[in-house]
Amino acid sequence: MPHLLYLWPQVSQKLRQAGRVLLVFDYDGTLTPIVDRPDLALLAAETRALLAALNRDDRFLLGIISGRSLDDVRGKVGVDGLVYAGNHGLDINGPGLDFIHPAADELRETQGRVYTRLLEMLADAPGVILEDKGLTLSLHYRLTPEEHIGNVEELFGATVAPFLLEGQLRVSRGKKVLEVRPAGPWNKGTAITKIKETYGRSAVTVFFGDDVTDEDGFAVVQDEGDGIAVLVGPAGQPTQAMYRVDSPEEVVDTLKLLAQL
Repeated sequence: MPHLLYLWPQVSQKLRQAGRVLLVFDYDGTLTPIVDRPDLALLAAETRALLAALNRDDRFLLGIISGRSLDDVRGKVGVDGLVYAGNHGLDINGPGLDFIHPAADELRETQGRVYTRLLEMLADAPGVILEDKGLTLSLHYRLTPEEHIGNVEELFGATVAPFLLEGQLRVSRGKKVLEVRPAGPWNKGTAITKIKETYGRSAVTVFFGDDVTDEDGFAVVQDEGDGIAVLVGPAGQPTQAMYRVDSPEEVVDTLKLLAQL
């Protein structure tokens, strides 16, 4: 898989020729490094300034799509005028766009029951961080000692199994995190499609992401034909993206290059 920055002359020419560019970013592991606790994933001031500068340029529309809740990711980024999508796109807000999944009330009720049960089952599990994000929830076990991870996964699986069998929920794995999401086709890819329907399908989409849940977004961008999907990660990581960069630091390098277009 080619490195985006090695082919920047060709990529930048394509972007210059585009009428408008939709720049979409995941948050954790993409704009910020992966850290032990989700509350410690803070956006660098330089990155925030670059995002704000690009958003002031009429050629660009910027969006952030995260597994975090909408309020959380919007607060973490802190740049007005961007499109923010929380809970993998179940909740989207931006200039002229205010979307929430039609089954949101039902989803909150179901996720609330799962969250309560997981709190009870994992009360004594060391190092576990359980996030209730309203429409989804995440179980982080980066701080869990290795010898306890198997037990945590077993308790988690037993708790969510009835909901999976009923077809209400699905589970996805990330980097030391298990995510409980609604069953059904809504994901980061459908969120990108929703954003483009609102702001114009003619824009060339560039999407940066680092984890399994970003693959749905990569697939949609690839299907556009002229879109650019960028994995933030090592060359050997399986992905549908066409390009890669090594790290969030190289995402920042790319932001600087975009500002020079």
